[in-house]
Amino acid sequence: MLLALAVGIVVMLVAYSIPKWNWQLSWLEIRRSLNSANSPLALAVTSGGIATVISYIAAEIWVDSLSHWLAVATILQGVGTMLTLILLVWQIFSLQGNREEKSFDQLLNNFTETDSLKRLIAVRQLAKFSTRKQVYLSVQKEVVECLGLLLSREEEAVIREAALNILQILDALQMQLLDSSKPPV
Repeated sequence: MLLALAVGIVVMLVAYSIPKWNWQLSWLEIRRSLNSANSPLALAVTSGGIATVISYIAAEIWVDSLSHWLAVATILQGVGTMLTLILLVWQIFSLQGNREEKSFDQLLNNFTETDSLKRLIAVRQLAKFSTRKQVYLSVQKEVVECLGLLLSREEEAVIREAALNILQILDALQMQLLDSSKPPV
């Protein structure tokens, strides 16, 4: 009874604090760690640990069950539940990635607007998007290419100045990344 009370209190505290979490930052950190150099090791350790726990639970169910048919049904139900959770998490990750790609594509699409105010807003929003630390280097390279083309075609001085400022900021960020990746002398 004490265990159930403790679990209930913990779940209530977690549910209460969920709206305060920065989900975009959390998802980007998880995606970044999955794409890192240590991801095969992390995936192997995680999947091995999960497989160990699942096989232990399945063996306990098999040994403690009075009916082997009931044990098989319980194990299959657990496997089905686990597969459903895995598919749910996969779906959440793919939706989050698609949403970010769509917003990025929409920002780039707004560069072709005839209204100069919309182009300026798109450039400023792209600056916020591309200077976040979670943005991949390949995305920053795409932004640099698009801004370079925008600079060559843009007639409005304010938009050219904003694009030039973003290019300078991105160049400084890339220099910081290169400096931080170099081994100390």
